[in-house]
Amino acid sequence: MRTAFVVGVLLGLAGVLAAARFAPWVDPVRLPSHTTVVSNGGRAETFVIRLPADRIAAAGGAEAGLRADAPGTVFSAPGSAAVLVEQFKVRDRDGQVIGIAARHWAPADGAVWLLVVPGRGTMLLTGDAEPARALDTALSAAGRRAGTPWSGELRVVFPRAPSVGRVHGGTHEFEGLEGTYTETWTITGVGESGELRGTIELGTVVSRRT
Repeated sequence: MRTAFVVGVLLGLAGVLAAARFAPWVDPVRLPSHTTVVSNGGRAETFVIRLPADRIAAAGGAEAGLRADAPGTVFSAPGSAAVLVEQFKVRDRDGQVIGIAARHWAPADGAVWLLVVPGRGTMLLTGDAEPARALDTALSAAGRRAGTPWSGELRVVFPRAPSVGRVHGGTHEFEGLEGTYTETWTITGVGESGELRGTIELGTVVSRRT
């Protein structure tokens, strides 16, 4: 059931992209990308998600902690207690919405990100396994107590060093690219009922596969 659910979400996103690519009445505008050249000849680009505004939906079990339990989730996934599926709007570094992203996480397998940027294509990212409820643990260490509001500034980076996240290319503009990424959660507050406030930044560094 869990596998079927995750596959279904991925197929749904793929269908949306296919419609945008092949339907003649759809011609998505390509917004300018904000990339910088890095010393090894590759290019760096950061994708930004604002919490809670950009959180579209989530489903998952207790293993994910606040990432799944925060208010605003709009669908459930029976039988998927060991996997977390989240969907977000994605922005560029200037704050303009440029696409959507799906994040799939399981305690033993780590995270998988699929970014869909109309006019540019899709990009696939994977990260090594992280501890269950890792964000909750970090917030507790910073003084947050369950059921009470919290404010401050907490920065958590996944995957945890020395592991690195990997970029596996994608379609159209992202086809043939490879590299690394970091997933940085900057939390500035937690509501009484668990609503997270802050940002997620996906910092990618890629180059053309040789």
